[in-house]
Amino acid sequence: MTQAPHDFSDLYLAPVALMLDARIEELGRLDAEQLAYEVALSSDRPDFTRRMREDALIATVQRVIQMHHWTLGWDARGLRLSHDGHALVLGVPATFREYLDGAARRDAGSAT
Repeated sequence: MTQAPHDFSDLYLAPVALMLDARIEELGRLDAEQLAYEVALSSDRPDFTRRMREDALIATVQRVIQMHHWTLGWDARGLRLSHDGHALVLGVPATFREYLDGAARRDAGSAT
């Protein structure tokens, strides 16, 4: 059964999801090393652990996007956009998973 929107945040689901999807697509065009650089530059957060990389990547994806009380978190299938009991999962490219696994850090470390 379809539910009617309860508040303005519910009405913003589509625009927020579309903006996030466009940002994910933009970042998905980068290779793992370029993505690591962009995340470091955009989030200004350390990336020593997987949890830190997850937080930094979320900050980078939602940077400059007005979230209207929607929040991003990780899901086994991608990024979970949620608000007040509602959720939508956006798929992520393979380079996101490589970054989270630390592949770019290992590659950069072996080059030195």
